Amino acid sequence: MILDFYSNEWSKPFKHIFEDEFWGKFNQYFNGAGNQPKANIYESGNELICTFFLPGIKSVEDIRLNVYESVLEVSGVINLEYNGFRLIHEEQQQGSFKRTLELPFPVRKDKVEASYKRGLLAVHLFRLIPNKSTQAISIIDEE
Repeated sequence: MILDFYSNEWSKPFKHIFEDEFWGKFNQYFNGAGNQPKANIYESGNELICTFFLPGIKSVEDIRLNVYESVLEVSGVINLEYNGFRLIHEEQQQGSFKRTLELPFPVRKDKVEASYKRGLLAVHLFRLIPNKSTQAISIIDEE
């Protein structure tokens, strides 16, 4: 019997030893990394560009971006269905996805630029530079 590592067939002989909960932790390695798109992060000074490989996005409204402190989260839905056809073999990611990237530094929420072209989402981020200006505090003389 040939075991298909892209399905759960590989774990069946071991089910009597370990529970399904144990094997569920490994499925991401055999089933397309948990439906997470591939990503790259590029840095130049105070700027970052994060790219995500997302083929099959029909509309940019199918993509959601969230930025908080030093985390970028991309989620959405990829639909590769062909009307009148039944899927019999799957290797390309489709369905809901979510990817969270830890960024090398905190970024500004108010200055994020994103574009999508030919299956590649590019997100341009800018370092959050804390305001180090000081404000004089007046002291009230209560004598």
